[in-house]
Amino acid sequence: MHMLRFSISLALLAALPADALLLQQGATRFDIDPATLQIASGNTIVNQAQARQTVADLQSAPTQARWLWADSAMQVSVKLEDGDLRLSFSSSRAQTLNWFTLPQQASTLLLPIGEGSRIPLDNAVWQRYLVKEMTPLDTNWDLKLPLWSQEQQGKVYSWLLLTPFSNQVSFTGTEGVFGMRSSHQFNRFNQQQAFDVLLHVGETPLSGARRYRQYLQQSGQFSSLRDKIRTAPDGEKLIGATHIYLWGDKLLAPADVKNWPGLLSWLSSPPGETLRQKMDADSQKALRQLAGKTPEGWQQLPLIDALNQALITLTPLNATPDDSNFLEAQRRQAANVRELAQRQLGAYLTPADNWGQGLAKPLIEALHQAGLPRLWLSTDNWTAEFLHPQAVESAREFGYLIASYDSYDTAIPRGVNDSWLTAQLPTALREDCAIVRADGTKKPGFGKQGYYLNPGCVLPYSQRRMRDLVQLAGLNSLFLDVDGTGMVSDDYQPHHPTGAAQMAQARNARLAWFSDTLKLPLGSEDGNAVTARHIMFAHGMETWGFGWGDKQMNQDKASPYYLGAWWPNAQPAFFFSPAKVKEPYRTVEFDPRYRLPLYQAVFHDAVISSHHWNYDNLKFSDVKTARSLLSQLYNTAPMFHLSRATLQARLPEIKRADAAFRPLHQVLWDKALTDFRWLDSAGSVQQTTFSDGSTLIANFGSRPFEGIAAQSLRAKLADGRILNIMQ
Repeated sequence: MHMLRFSISLALLAALPADALLLQQGATRFDIDPATLQIASGNTIVNQAQARQTVADLQSAPTQARWLWADSAMQVSVKLEDGDLRLSFSSSRAQTLNWFTLPQQASTLLLPIGEGSRIPLDNAVWQRYLVKEMTPLDTNWDLKLPLWSQEQQGKVYSWLLLTPFSNQVSFTGTEGVFGMRSSHQFNRFNQQQAFDVLLHVGETPLSGARRYRQYLQQSGQFSSLRDKIRTAPDGEKLIGATHIYLWGDKLLAPADVKNWPGLLSWLSSPPGETLRQKMDADSQKALRQLAGKTPEGWQQLPLIDALNQALITLTPLNATPDDSNFLEAQRRQAANVRELAQRQLGAYLTPADNWGQGLAKPLIEALHQAGLPRLWLSTDNWTAEFLHPQAVESAREFGYLIASYDSYDTAIPRGVNDSWLTAQLPTALREDCAIVRADGTKKPGFGKQGYYLNPGCVLPYSQRRMRDLVQLAGLNSLFLDVDGTGMVSDDYQPHHPTGAAQMAQARNARLAWFSDTLKLPLGSEDGNAVTARHIMFAHGMETWGFGWGDKQMNQDKASPYYLGAWWPNAQPAFFFSPAKVKEPYRTVEFDPRYRLPLYQAVFHDAVISSHHWNYDNLKFSDVKTARSLLSQLYNTAPMFHLSRATLQARLPEIKRADAAFRPLHQVLWDKALTDFRWLDSAGSVQQTTFSDGSTLIANFGSRPFEGIAAQSLRAKLADGRILNIMQ
């Protein structure tokens, strides 16, 4: 076999033209064909030939060269830098540069899809998935790090896109032959900027990610958690914290009623007519049928929902997004709703300080009494904080972080979906800051509603609203959606033309402003490398979004894969009801054999990662143990959805996850993840190593391995402690 590989290598090198360039520095050697950009590292072809170009003005030296592709007016330079090969392309006109083709000799592809994926290129499931669902792939959004690696003949060859924007990767599969290509788009926005790539040759699956971390540090683009906590000291509360979303943004929960017969009798009487008339017809009918009785549990929730809606209807919001006091008006409305409920219904309810569906003082106290000292808590919008300031105060008194979900990415007109609170932005901003595509049309927003907005254009407004939100709601943290995803585009709006790189800078500017000015811990979605510098935590890396258009997952209520409806308000089935994972997602996202901690190798001590909020620790019943073990192996935070109605059922799981995560994270939070390896041939036993020498070993298998129980984790900490964590 070794002789065969040697013969293949000689044959490949023979394919290089006689005038190929040789760059050599010590033991490092690269052969490059300037006409086709075919590249060999030692005896290995690492980039297949591209379409032949006419070469002019060739200048070469032992460690560098430059030339012109005359027909395409493209200047190319290559240079050895500390054992790496740096390629740089400059164009004098708008054009597409096809620069990379994966050699057929590559055996494995390492892609930072989510946390990271190890892809055997002969795996049919992976081939179909990449071709069908990941083509074309955007390197600053779909890839969470702007790089990929290929394993060939015992080496790992990593391509680091130092210019991470305006790049695409495409995959093909024809007659069982897998292909991968990459291109860079020079356009009016980036034409003056060189496209730079670094080729790094390493020995381990993490070598490319580790080299990218080094690049970020050397170029001043890396901020550790220690750095961020110095700016925002409350970020220390994230160390060892489980992340919990609290659901229900209405005033009352069924548990807030202490006298159901009295409440229903009052609502059915003349004094209750005003409220009763604002309830829906089914609820009014239930009132008549239940007069003087206590409703069954299944009847209580719709009655409470109808009552909450009636209270809101009788307390209208006297402002619109175009009013400068729109946020303050929402806070006043919440206070008026509380006052109305207390005045008319107080005799039948528990004390007002205990009200709430998710964000409620009894729930916060129960979490504290359960021995959970560190939690990050958030609501899906700020209405719950306005309605329940006493619960916010209680959370802060216990040392918890209390946050709200916020976003400035999509703006929709009033009346389209008023419950989508974060998208209620002033009309002028929606029109003037809308991203304009190359064809002159405005880019439709999320779910095809409204428009996507240019973050630079909307920055002053977002700064004002974030400051007001933190002050009015009493927050000491924030989750800012979309900015951390690296999702950017070119904006052709004449009044604010913006390229992709500039748009990423604008997203970073918003994240930096919050952290530097308000000095509170900030999180965002995903935490992509290009927008990770100013956030402390990110949701969406450990379990990332998938199957967005799949009918079984999103429409077929009889399917075991159905995720559920976004109802009821205080416990949406989409978030709370368990489901199973269908193929190919079970393989490509959750099979531990194909997972790799690429993102953690760069950012473990800089960004605390967790799941996409769609998929908490309990969402998928058939991969629950594997997901838990992966998070423990990578030392990333658990996530749960919670409401008062689900507290008792979910609290044991929360306590179990907290007990596994907190002690390890409190040791490892400021340590880099330096190594990863498989300890058995099946890939069922995996080990991560951290910069202090601590190791975590996860046994995903069904049998013990060297004293490590099946489906368990063993931590060997640098201080000598050994912890065994069972699932």
